[in-house]
Amino acid sequence: MPVLLLAQGDPQAKDLLRKAIQARYGIRPPALESLRVSFKGRVRARLGPIATWVPVEATAYFHFPRSMRWDFIVRAVGVQIGSGSEAFDGSTYRTLRGAKSPTEIADSALITSVQKRMWAMAAVLLTPLGDHFVKLSYHGERKFEACNTQTSGEVNLYMREDNAIERTEVSCVNPDNGREQVFTLRLSEEQQPINELMLPAKIEAYWDEDVYFEIEPVSAEANPPIAETVFRLEDE
Repeated sequence: MPVLLLAQGDPQAKDLLRKAIQARYGIRPPALESLRVSFKGRVRARLGPIATWVPVEATAYFHFPRSMRWDFIVRAVGVQIGSGSEAFDGSTYRTLRGAKSPTEIADSALITSVQKRMWAMAAVLLTPLGDHFVKLSYHGERKFEACNTQTSGEVNLYMREDNAIERTEVSCVNPDNGREQVFTLRLSEEQQPINELMLPAKIEAYWDEDVYFEIEPVSAEANPPIAETVFRLEDE
C-alpha cells in the first residue's frame, strides 16, 4: 500500500519524502497529530573557564503544525547545574530558565529561530511533512525542502543512498550568540522502535561545524493529550 501524502509542492520532492517514510516505517507510517519524546545524552557546556561535555535530559512536545516545546536539564557529577524550556504556542514564544518565571520573547529573529529548530526536529519524524500544511520543493536527487506554511519555517532534508534521512538543516539565529548559523541534526543509520514509533538511535546537533549536543530517544508517545497550557509554559 503506497504512503498517502497530502503535502503541496513538487512531485519529485513528494517522491523523495515517500521513499524516506517507507525506509523508516515501511507501508504503515504513523499519523501524528501530537507527540511527546524524551531523550538522554550529553551537551557541550562551559563550567568555569572550561567547555566540556555534561549529561543532559530533554523532552520535546508537539501539536502539529504550530505548537512546540523543548525542556532540558543539565547535570554534572550527578548535580543539576541548569535547566530550561522554550516553547511556541502558535503565536507567542516563551523561554524559562531555572526557577524563574516564563519570559515572552518579542525578537522576531529568535521567534523564527525556535520555529525553525523545532521544525527541524519534527522533520526527523518525517510523517508530519506529508500533511496539508507543508509545501515540498525538490533540490536534487537526494535533497528536498519542507516548508511549514503555518509558521513559514523551512527545513532541508538530505537522504542516504538507501533513502533514509541522513540529516536535516535550517539556517537561523543561534540564541546563545545572536549569530545566523546553520543548525543541523544528524541521524544515526541505526534505528530503534520505541512504543511502536521507529526513531533514529542517536541524533547529533551542530551549529555550523561545532557539535552542540548528542541525544538518544528513551521514550515516546504518539498522539497523547497535551494541554495548550504546556505550550505557554504554565503548570499543567
